[in-house]
Amino acid sequence: MLNERKERACEELLLQLVPPNTTPTQDAVQQTYARLSINYRVQALQILCMLTMETQAVRGYMEDCSEIMTKYRKDRIEWQRQRKQAMEDLRQLNEERRAVMPDSSPAEEPNHYVKKEDVKMIEVESQIEKEADVEGSDDNIKSQKKRRGRGQSDKQRKRDEERERKFREKEKGRERAKEQKASTKMPPQQLKQYNKMLKDIQKKEDIIKVCEIEIAVIENDLREADCPRTRVLGKDRFWNRYYWFERNGMPYAGLPDSSTAAADYANGCIWVQGPDELEREGYIDVPGELQDEYKAKFNMTIPERKAAEEGGMSVFNAWQWGYICEPDDVDQLIWWLDPRGLNELKLRKELLNYKDKITVHMENRKKYLTAPTAAGAAAADAKDKDKKDDAASKRTSSRIRDKSPEVPSYRCLQWQNTTAIEEIGHLHVEHTPPPRAKKQTKKREAMSEPAGRGVAKVRRR
Repeated sequence: MLNERKERACEELLLQLVPPNTTPTQDAVQQTYARLSINYRVQALQILCMLTMETQAVRGYMEDCSEIMTKYRKDRIEWQRQRKQAMEDLRQLNEERRAVMPDSSPAEEPNHYVKKEDVKMIEVESQIEKEADVEGSDDNIKSQKKRRGRGQSDKQRKRDEERERKFREKEKGRERAKEQKASTKMPPQQLKQYNKMLKDIQKKEDIIKVCEIEIAVIENDLREADCPRTRVLGKDRFWNRYYWFERNGMPYAGLPDSSTAAADYANGCIWVQGPDELEREGYIDVPGELQDEYKAKFNMTIPERKAAEEGGMSVFNAWQWGYICEPDDVDQLIWWLDPRGLNELKLRKELLNYKDKITVHMENRKKYLTAPTAAGAAAADAKDKDKKDDAASKRTSSRIRDKSPEVPSYRCLQWQNTTAIEEIGHLHVEHTPPPRAKKQTKKREAMSEPAGRGVAKVRRR
């Protein structure tokens, strides 16, 4: 039964789908829907999506995901425990190795262990937090302004990371060379013990690597099973909310068994929602005396600053949405965010964390959307060329044949509900096919033939 709040919207849609004095058949509704305006189509889709969330199938799926997430968390705790134990064993083995090899420099060995841990254990978030702390410190305000003034690009950041990685590899190679040089001076018994320690250290490092791989897999599985609500990336200084719908509840490129999986992207956009009513009244449309105070301090009001910084592409309330679909715009957004603010620091951290995946799927979306256009242009050129050849070679035809109009092919119609086809054998919009007649065996056919023809009468003379 429909909610009373949706009754008015549904009645309005039904008047559009089934006008008065029209027979309400399924074919008639499909033809009317093809001529329906985009606003009514979106309204119908919204109602269907909201009703879908109340179905038993969706609720059951969410409960299953919750149970799966509980299992994944237990598995993650177990792998983290194994990693912690392996790291403790590795620390003890390194201490024993330093005791066996007194010639190695003690000042560099702890550094070597810390670097190994940094390479393996520190994730992207810690690196971003470190960067944000450096940028947010009072001692570096001048350097921060200078850096923001020249707009340090993402390429420069990658170059710095590559330079640091090469430096670490060089240091590791230098330390190995020192160890090999020192090992040549050892007695045979001590050298044998030292080589055994190196093998044990390598085993522990391999165990740590396996644990980290398993933890990363479980983290991704947890992200995909986290479907009860959409996780927001963050909010900016004007309280706009940023969403990347692939962030949780699904694989980054969509379901691999979907009928549109060949596109290699699911959404490919960052969606921007305007501020909530309370946030807009409390932080943007403030009372007049506060606006005057703000203008006296910054030479403009808050709405004027919002319009100037957002460049005319503003969303004013939670009912308005915008989107970002270009990788360059993502870079500009990261550069525009100020890490000194708490909201923008969190948003910037999330964007930097997922930036590579976001931009890859944005590029895939661009390729997918431009491919039909390029193919259509090539097909049109080929068709024009064929027409010219036909006109030059065949001039004797006196009849004009009208070609049947081509049916427009919409890209959204390429999607198919493969789950419904696999489970019930047909789409929901289609009628249930009649059950197949059972094939009779030869014995049943022989028994039914005399009954069908009846007993033949024999006339005697």
